[in-house]
Amino acid sequence: LYDEGAKVPFVVWAGSPEVTRSARLSGLKVVRDDLIVHIDMSATSMEIAGIGIPKWMQGRSLFGDKAKRREYVVTARDRCDETVDRIRAVRKGKYKYVRNYYPERPYLQPCAYKDKKAFMGPLRALFAAGKLDALQSLHLAERRSKEELYDLEADPFEVRNLVGEAGHTERLKWFRERLDNWVVETGDRGRIPESDAMYESDMKVYVDGQKRRKNWKNARQIEKNIALMKRWKAEGK
Repeated sequence: LYDEGAKVPFVVWAGSPEVTRSARLSGLKVVRDDLIVHIDMSATSMEIAGIGIPKWMQGRSLFGDKAKRREYVVTARDRCDETVDRIRAVRKGKYKYVRNYYPERPYLQPCAYKDKKAFMGPLRALFAAGKLDALQSLHLAERRSKEELYDLEADPFEVRNLVGEAGHTERLKWFRERLDNWVVETGDRGRIPESDAMYESDMKVYVDGQKRRKNWKNARQIEKNIALMKRWKAEGK
């Protein structure tokens, strides 16, 4: 959930007079720096089309009379393929707060899709050989901080964790409260661990698909990673 993975450019071009007029009310012809999330796309489309936005929708229209800018945004990461994870982050202004729910696991958990990329093997080998400096080794740490806080203006690459440093006690309290409230208000599904039966079923489909395509090496690696995920879960990691 660092900016390299979470930040997406959003560009709008209005082709009809109606859309142009509606969007111009909110300053279409300028570069805006307000925070938005993907679910705002649906609400914005409905607003431009003249369709009422249901109260239960969490998305917000970005243009028009009903546009309301967000004070902060929340991002989330959960299981990707066979790799079990749960991370949440809150961004407000220049600060980002990250909470890792599996702090006993490494940042770069094994994942067949990721690990087959050309740079991953050499990167892990250099780390194992002690040839990376402290900064280069951050992303390969065997454990994570439970919480992370970054000043994105002073530290755009998010390498200096401010948790524990003086002057951030009240800021951390604010971020923690907002995330705790968001988890409850949205019914965050990550609160309930995926059942063994669901994981097993999903993984069987995943591995069988690799075998049908004769990706034997990839299938074996996925099975190995699945076994590791199960072991870590049994160990309470």
